[in-house]
Amino acid sequence: MAKLRPIELPLTVMGASRIFDPLISRIPIRIPILFTVVCIWSWTSCAHAVTLDAQVIGEDRSVIETIATTLDHLREEISDEFFELNYLAKEDLLKKTKDNPAFFFITDAVTFAALSEAGAWAVAAMKHPLAIDSSHTSGAAFITRKDRTDINSLTDLQDKKIVGMSPTSSLSYLIGLRELQRIFGPGHFSKEVSFSGTPIEKVVHEILEGRGDVGIIDACLLERMERDGNITPDSLKVISPRDSSDLRCRHSTGLYPGWVMAVSKPASELTEKERNLILKVSSVLPTVPKLQGLMEWSTPSNNDAIASLLSALEDENKDKAFWKNFFSKYGPWLGAFVIFLFLLFAHTIYVSWLIRKRTAQLTASMQRAQKLQHLVNSEQEKISAMERAGIVGQLSSMIAHELQQPINAITNFSRGLRIRNERGSLDPEVLQETLQRITHQSETAAQIVNKVRAYAKQHSAEKVRVNLLALLKKSIQKFKQIKGSRLSFDLNCPETIEVEVDPLESDLVLYNLFKNSLEACKNEAEPLIIISVEQSEQKAVIKIQDNGPEISEDLVNSIFIPKVSQKTDGLGLGLSICKALAESQGGSLTAIRNEQGHLVMKLCLPMAVPAKDIRKNQ
Repeated sequence: MAKLRPIELPLTVMGASRIFDPLISRIPIRIPILFTVVCIWSWTSCAHAVTLDAQVIGEDRSVIETIATTLDHLREEISDEFFELNYLAKEDLLKKTKDNPAFFFITDAVTFAALSEAGAWAVAAMKHPLAIDSSHTSGAAFITRKDRTDINSLTDLQDKKIVGMSPTSSLSYLIGLRELQRIFGPGHFSKEVSFSGTPIEKVVHEILEGRGDVGIIDACLLERMERDGNITPDSLKVISPRDSSDLRCRHSTGLYPGWVMAVSKPASELTEKERNLILKVSSVLPTVPKLQGLMEWSTPSNNDAIASLLSALEDENKDKAFWKNFFSKYGPWLGAFVIFLFLLFAHTIYVSWLIRKRTAQLTASMQRAQKLQHLVNSEQEKISAMERAGIVGQLSSMIAHELQQPINAITNFSRGLRIRNERGSLDPEVLQETLQRITHQSETAAQIVNKVRAYAKQHSAEKVRVNLLALLKKSIQKFKQIKGSRLSFDLNCPETIEVEVDPLESDLVLYNLFKNSLEACKNEAEPLIIISVEQSEQKAVIKIQDNGPEISEDLVNSIFIPKVSQKTDGLGLGLSICKALAESQGGSLTAIRNEQGHLVMKLCLPMAVPAKDIRKNQ
């Protein structure tokens, strides 16, 4: 492994010491020391410390050198921040990032795949100078001695001794293992595999010294070692080299992403200052000096190829371990289990014969539920394809939740009937009542689906005359049924106010406003939502507030911006959707901050024209 570059003092401190050296040479020794300490302390205390964790690696020294050069460049270009570099082992980086997230970290594609499940996301990716892009940076080369005439292609590796760097932390070995898996099938390509440990150059020397037949190394490593004079040119050959313009050096496998700089903090939890810092870093990284032998920074690449690679290797290892443990632990009981299965099968046939006549209606109901599920899936796919077009794409996140309730109810009712039927305790009255409930839930889901279809066809909202008090009570009752009864509502609304709205759209808006209020006061012992209604001109003004914590004025101003969410599980789209739905009905949705610092949502809906006014116009 290349030596780690020491962290240098900031240029401001170093420059100051050079300027004042002639002056302080005439002062006793204690004074210059004190002066230097004060300088260092004042710089570090004034600058904001930004943590940059980097994984300790042993595969390619160019990565370490690239990290050191990047750190120097970030300190120079973003002088108002102090970038603190920490080198960690892979296991330590995984633990620290999951338990106590750092802000920035640099790691390989395999480790990033594991951390991305916890909310980490890439800012930039390393690109090999000979690669076309960051997605084609990493690959593996199978090498053997030049005099091995018996090894000319990957199919000749059957029963050969293979040498790799590490079974888990070496991306080149994992890529090579996957390639052999494609050719020979899982676990049938070699009689022996050994590992040299770090650095990866050890693999090359193992092959040259005859302690292995074939080595798996990083693509482009052989060229670098020959260029640096570490090995004799043409002493080794690459097996089955691929002629690819995506990476202009010898390799034997497909190409994958490499190292990335990522942020461990989920995007939804970032502060405005952190967002600005990420933008600065993203703009500075492409300007890192492109020195010979160093990697280059590029835009993040899609990591799906790495995920597929790990999934395929994990499935193989999982299957091997499962069957080995199963037969060793449960082999003596396998005969008894087979007999039990036979008896269970015979019993199932007997019970099926008894209840066959009673299952006709239940089967028909389940078939209708399945057809409805297929219809819902089809509509959701259409909505997803229209996400960039406007409100239809944004509505998908809310419609999915609305559809879940009737579908889950249908599933539960159907499952209950099946269980009663199997037990022989199915009462005709219970069957009839349950089928009616299933039909009701199917109609509810169909209404939601039809509403989505109407939006997809750009149909206008279907407004009807609705009593506002009844609408609010219905929405409150529905919300409490879904979210639980711990939440309390304080409703103050005149009985005579009527509005002209689309009931489904209004229910969606109210549901999401209630949901946001509940999320805001989730830490309160007695969560409370206060709803008050007043008339203003031809509008019914609905004010919704909660007893949650105070909010800032900045949050109020940005609350309708899509993808800005303060919730850990939020998509940041709910309020923007609600605003669009309110406006589509001729109303509006605004947010204000009251005198106590609490958020108040103002939903204005158009009032219905009185009947006497309609007669006058006629």
